[in-house]
Amino acid sequence: MSIQLRIFSMISIILLLLTCCSRGTSEDQDIFLDGRVDEVQNSVFVIEALTCGKNSFGTGVLVQEGVLTNAHVVAGSESLSIIDSNGSEFSSFVIAIDFKTDLALLDSSKITQKPLQTSKPRVGIDVALMVGSENEIQVIPSQIKRLINISMADIYGEGEFVRSGMELAASVAPGDSGGPIVNTDGEVIGLVFSRSINNEGISYGISSKEFIKVTSELTKTGIETGDCRN
Repeated sequence: MSIQLRIFSMISIILLLLTCCSRGTSEDQDIFLDGRVDEVQNSVFVIEALTCGKNSFGTGVLVQEGVLTNAHVVAGSESLSIIDSNGSEFSSFVIAIDFKTDLALLDSSKITQKPLQTSKPRVGIDVALMVGSENEIQVIPSQIKRLINISMADIYGEGEFVRSGMELAASVAPGDSGGPIVNTDGEVIGLVFSRSINNEGISYGISSKEFIKVTSELTKTGIETGDCRN
């Protein structure tokens, strides 16, 4: 489903269920994260959701409160699985969801990995997009081009809401949705959620400033996940 997003100068981007493109080499990744790439990757997961009889895939990251991902990855889900970097699979469920900011939080009680810390994004810094395309956690080196306020509809194309975000110099694809954007200290500063329909080398992320919309509203026993997206 294509929707128009007004981002200052009316840049058009498309909401996506993001699968893979060019990635950095393992050597580049390790240098970027100061030798801690394995540690960071261990806290990133492939998310598989059964929604209205169809499988939906995305990426998620473990933070203190649970596994963060995009709401459009898990909306209308009947069952959820979290797959770690070693291929181990765990069942999970949604404990918080916000359709306006496209964020969701999943239960992490079966996960033993270490949660990543969060931090605020800054213009011009080097970042890495950690994405779970093809059931393998990979890294896309990138840079924050600018911080932006995004005015757009919710995940169902209804209403108009503003969320804090960032423009990234990176290409993303289906399956990358919900992938964490991390700084050189391995801290999560945002989540991948969309790409430009005008420029293949540009993508967009939701700022960590918005995480509180789900991390402060969680229900440990689980909640309804809304309707499936057409």
